[in-house]
Amino acid sequence: MYQQQMESIAECLELVAESYDGHDQEVLEVIAACQEAMEEERKGAIGPWEQRELDYARVAVRDGFLRLALVAAEKALIVSQLPRAEYGYGLNYGRPA
Repeated sequence: MYQQQMESIAECLELVAESYDGHDQEVLEVIAACQEAMEEERKGAIGPWEQRELDYARVAVRDGFLRLALVAAEKALIVSQLPRAEYGYGLNYGRPA
């Protein structure tokens, strides 16, 4: 699941490894593609943890941290696949909900 998005993230990480200059838009497009894929998979509903990571990714782009933004987008994809119990535990940092 999300293989295409994970490949896009990997390609973009290679791109920004050389230089951050002028790659903000490419990173934002990868983040948007990740969000669209999750919305499609979940029929429009993105969980709070995924949304938090995607928001964090966009802030990271705005602040000039492109690699961090891509890692946050990757994390959103990964946590969206967690079993419910693990998701709840991670979302609440191990505290009871």
